Amino acid sequence: MKKNMKNLKNIFTMALVTTCMSACTGFLDIEPETTLTGKNFYKSPDDIRSALYSTYSSLRDNGLYSASIYLFGDVRSDVAFPNQTNYYANTFRHEIEKFTISANNSGNQNYWAHHYKGIIRANTVIEKGKELFGNDEAVQKYIAEAEVLRALFYFNLVRAYGGVPIIMDIPQEYTDSRGHLRASTEEVYIRILTDLTTAIESNNLYRSTNSGEKTPTGRVNKYAAEALLGKVLLSMPNDITEAAYPNVEAWKDISANPNITVFYPETTTTQYEAAKYYLEDVINNGGYELYPNFSELFKPTNKHSSESIWEVEYKTGQAEGLGSPFYTLFSPASYAPRNKANSNGYIPSPISNQGNGACAPTGYFMDMAKKWDSMYPDYQYEVRKFDDVIYTDTRISNGNIKLDTDGVSYLPVNENKDYTQNVAYPYDPYTGTSFRTSVKGFSADDQWMCGKYMGSSEYKVNDSDDNWYILRFADVLLLLAEAEAHISDGVLSQSVLNNTINLVRERAGIVPYLASGDSNKEWVLDTPEKVYQAIYDERTLELAFEGHRWFDLVRSGKAVEVMNQHFTNFYNAYTSNSSPNVNNYYMKSEKFEIDQYCTLFPIPSQEIRSNPKLTQNYGAR
Repeated sequence: MKKNMKNLKNIFTMALVTTCMSACTGFLDIEPETTLTGKNFYKSPDDIRSALYSTYSSLRDNGLYSASIYLFGDVRSDVAFPNQTNYYANTFRHEIEKFTISANNSGNQNYWAHHYKGIIRANTVIEKGKELFGNDEAVQKYIAEAEVLRALFYFNLVRAYGGVPIIMDIPQEYTDSRGHLRASTEEVYIRILTDLTTAIESNNLYRSTNSGEKTPTGRVNKYAAEALLGKVLLSMPNDITEAAYPNVEAWKDISANPNITVFYPETTTTQYEAAKYYLEDVINNGGYELYPNFSELFKPTNKHSSESIWEVEYKTGQAEGLGSPFYTLFSPASYAPRNKANSNGYIPSPISNQGNGACAPTGYFMDMAKKWDSMYPDYQYEVRKFDDVIYTDTRISNGNIKLDTDGVSYLPVNENKDYTQNVAYPYDPYTGTSFRTSVKGFSADDQWMCGKYMGSSEYKVNDSDDNWYILRFADVLLLLAEAEAHISDGVLSQSVLNNTINLVRERAGIVPYLASGDSNKEWVLDTPEKVYQAIYDERTLELAFEGHRWFDLVRSGKAVEVMNQHFTNFYNAYTSNSSPNVNNYYMKSEKFEIDQYCTLFPIPSQEIRSNPKLTQNYGAR
C-alpha cells in the first residue's frame, strides 16, 4: 500500500509543481544576481557550486538569521522584548513585540523578501544543475542541499504567514511575477515535505562523520535534513492548532490528509510517528551528542562541536562584512565600553560604544530561568533544596555557595566584585553562561541581557564571530520527547524521559524528571498536562534567544492564551510600580490582548501593492 502511496506522492507533487510554474512565475521586488541568472554563466559544475554557496549566503541576510529570526521567534513571544532607549527609531521591533505590526513593518518586509531571495537562488541550483549537469555526482549533491535549503526557507515562511506563493522557477524580472497567487498552507507543507524527502531519499546528501564521510563546514547533511523534517512534521497544523485557532484558516487540521500522509515513512501512520522515525535516526546514527559545558557551547572557539547539526556561518574581521551582528544587537541599549576586564574576565568590544538592546529577557523569563536553580530561592538568601539536594542550573549560575554564620544554612556566593548585591538580586548570576547582567562600570547596571553571543570584535560593530544555531542536538532531543508524548497520549516512561529531556537537564545540572512518584513534586510528570508543560518549559530555558519560542507556542496551541496572560502580567507589574524608570516605560499604560488571527503575520504591503492578487491575512493593518 505504501508503495502505491509513494507513487501518488510523485504524481501529486508533479501536479503541484506544474500548477505553480504555469500560474505563478515569481513575484519578488528583488533583482536576482546576474551571476546566478546569466544565460552563459553555467559552464561547469563549479558554477553550480558557486550558485549553491550564494544560496547558503542567504542565511546571513537581514530577513533571515542575521536580524529577523530573533524578532519573529523571541521578541514576538513572552521571553524577550526590545529595550532600546530610542523608541521611535525602533518602532518596527516594538510593533512585532506588541502585535500592533503594520503591513509596512520593515522587519516583516525583509523576512518575506529575503526568504524568497533565498528560494530563487535555490531554484537556480536545482533547475540549472539538473538541466546542464544532471549526471555529475558533485552537482547531484549540490541539488540535494539546495532542496534542503529551499525547504527551510518555505518552512520559515509558512510558520509566519500561513499559505504563501510557491515559486519553482527562476524569475528574470519582477514584472513577470505580478499574477502570483498564494498557495494554501497544505500545499506549502507538501512542497517542504517533497523537498526534504527527495533530498534524503536521493542518497546524495553527506552522511556525517558516523559514516566516515566528513560534511564540509557549514553544509547540510542527511541528518540535518532529517532533524528539520522532524520539526516540520511536528509543526504541521493539526487538531490541536485547529481547536486553539478556530478563526485562522491556516491552522486547520491537515495532518490526516492523504496528500500529507503519503510522505510518512512506511511504518508510521501519524505525523508524530513520522517525526519520531526521523528524529531517532538523527539521535541513533548521526554521531551527535550534547556538548559537556552549556556556556562553552556558544563560544566562537567551539563552533561545529559535537552538538552542532546546522549553523549559520559568520567570521569576524573580514572585508566582506561576514561577521555577525548578535554581540551588538543583544547588548543593552545603554551599554558603554571599558577597556578593563571585570572579575569574570569579560571586556566589551573597544569600539562597540553602544548596544542595540534589540532582544532583552523579560522579567517573566528571568523568573522562569531561576525555577530549578537552588541559587534562586524565591528571592531569599537561603539556598533552596530539592529533596535535600542542591541543584544548580549551569545555564544561569555557577552554583558556588558558602556556609552561613549559623553553621547550618548556605548562601550563594557573589564572585563578581564589580556587581553590587541588592535585595532583589543578591548575587551575581552570570559568569559567562547563557544569560547575564551587564556589570557595573558598563553604564547599564541591573539590566538583564542574553549572554549567548559574546564573541566581540576588535574591528567594528555588528561584526562578531558568533555563529547562529539553526539546529542543535538538544533541540532534537526535546522534539523527540514531544513526539513521544503525543504518541503516548501525554504519558512518558522513565526510559523515554532519561533518553530525551533528562539528558538536557543533566547537562544543565538540574533535578531530573520522574515518570511517577509524589504528585506534589514539580519534577514528577504524572499527568499529560505536566508532561507537555515540562517539554515546552525546557525548550524555553534551553533554546531561548535562538528563535524558537514563538513558533513553539503556536505549535502547542497555547500562543493566544500564553501571550494574553503575559500582557496582563506585564501591565499589572508596571502599573503598580511608580519608579521614574518605569514611569517612562513605553508599555506602562497599555494593556494588549490578541486574538487567534494574531498567530499569523500580515503579508507585507509592498508585496500586495506590487501584486494586487495577493490576499492579505485576516486582521492585518
